[in-house]
Amino acid sequence: MRNITILAMVLLGLTCGCSRIKSKYDEVKERIKEEINGPFRTDFYSDYGAWDYCRIPLIAPYELTAIEDRNVWHFEKRRNIDKFDYFPNSLFHARLSVEYVGITDSIIYMSYTEELTPVDKMPGHTYGNGEMRRYVIIDVSKDSIEWHETKKEWMAALGKRNIARIVLHQVDSLYDDFANNRRLLFNPSKQ
Repeated sequence: MRNITILAMVLLGLTCGCSRIKSKYDEVKERIKEEINGPFRTDFYSDYGAWDYCRIPLIAPYELTAIEDRNVWHFEKRRNIDKFDYFPNSLFHARLSVEYVGITDSIIYMSYTEELTPVDKMPGHTYGNGEMRRYVIIDVSKDSIEWHETKKEWMAALGKRNIARIVLHQVDSLYDDFANNRRLLFNPSKQ
């Protein structure tokens, strides 16, 4: 009888202990889920712009924007994804516009137009430190930017990142698809 009582107490203790561990595990799991899905609960992935600017969300906090018309697209990094950023961080480049963009996992890859921004539109009316290379890879998870001179170098760098299927989208058609059909290059989590 004594053995049965001890066994019952041990089983009761294990059951209570396991349920507390499970509840702590579930609590930590929920907090992690909140952190991951937080950016998707803002308008970052649904706002396509206003009367004087257009935008295409890529992976938070990165986006493409065009001010006043859709002839020139800029790559931007918002400082706060919960509200409009009047002065976002932009890649300082001499090329006129982002022309093509693609996303694979947490990698954004883009090519710029051959055309340079007119020098009178550049800060200080000089190309100065403006990036002249046309091809760029942004690793969102590492917040790193890698520039490439030629398409061949760029494709090789994407291959080294195990991106075998490179799919590029023309920016204007990407914007049309987003503004009219609410389609993005990837599907953010719905929470």
